[in-house]
Amino acid sequence: MHRFSKRSFAIGGTGLVVLGVAGAAWAAWNLSGSGDAQARAGSAVTLKVTSAGLAADGLTPGNPTTVLLTVENRNAFPVRITDVDLTQLASPTPGCDAAANVEIVDDAPLPQDATVPAGSADRPATARLAWAGPVRMVSDPADACQGASFTFTVHLDAVSAAA
Repeated sequence: MHRFSKRSFAIGGTGLVVLGVAGAAWAAWNLSGSGDAQARAGSAVTLKVTSAGLAADGLTPGNPTTVLLTVENRNAFPVRITDVDLTQLASPTPGCDAAANVEIVDDAPLPQDATVPAGSADRPATARLAWAGPVRMVSDPADACQGASFTFTVHLDAVSAAA
């Protein structure tokens, strides 16, 4: 009967461990599988303008004015604003007809970085945009327009800015 010494047992045990590890590595590289899956594309959520107003210096005769916008995005992807339209300009101040005293400058360039980060329904992302020059008071406005307030509607167009 042949007896194994401690040394023979240790060498043989180590060899089995090495073979076991090599076998596990071989098995890890030779996997396969198949199955059926379904997916559905998500839907885009409308952007929301949460605040819109004029820069602190407001409208002054003959000068273009910066419009400040805060835009909320509940989409799971960032969006880049491609167009902003200001409409329905009005003033509640008697004697200050907004249409006769304030002009909307349609060709004012959009801000360089008009991107709103990705958000979610629970945690919408926001971006504050300073749009230089889309509103201008005429050079000879009615005196009643001094200190007058103005309202307007903002409409945004945007595209996905996902990389």
